[in-house]
Amino acid sequence: MSDLGLLDLEPTTISRDLKNKFILIYSLPKVGKTSFAAQFPKNLLLAFEKGYNAIAGIYAKDIPNWKEFKKVLKELRDPRVQEKFDSITFDTIGIAWDLCEKYICAQNQVTEIGEIPYGKGYKLCTEEFQNSLRELTILGYGLITVSYTHLRAHETRGNLVCRLLL
Repeated sequence: MSDLGLLDLEPTTISRDLKNKFILIYSLPKVGKTSFAAQFPKNLLLAFEKGYNAIAGIYAKDIPNWKEFKKVLKELRDPRVQEKFDSITFDTIGIAWDLCEKYICAQNQVTEIGEIPYGKGYKLCTEEFQNSLRELTILGYGLITVSYTHLRAHETRGNLVCRLLL
């Protein structure tokens, strides 16, 4: 019989800080998602788009491509950096995904992810993206993702109908 230490387990406790928390902020464009995310203490904003121009006093790093994000991810492993930041904001998560997809395409010398045979490109992209975000959470960072929603209006039998699209 192996000793797994189950008798030594203690119940979990929930901290009130943002470390190890996961937050999704989504709404229509230009309503203050980035401004809201920037208010969290010890937060690093990864600017996949430059939506922080009018926000003073934040820590922001422009991310023009996934290769640059991988460099940031490597630096986020440094204990000194881990002391400085409790949470990481992806602004926006959709653009981050697009840059990850371009990164996988470049690695496989294709222009479209679907050109990688047998759906392998989608799998590679999903794994790269998920593993990178998972690493942030394993390092203890809180994760804040910013995303857009869109309203689409159309007329049905004379009635105006609005649908929220994520």
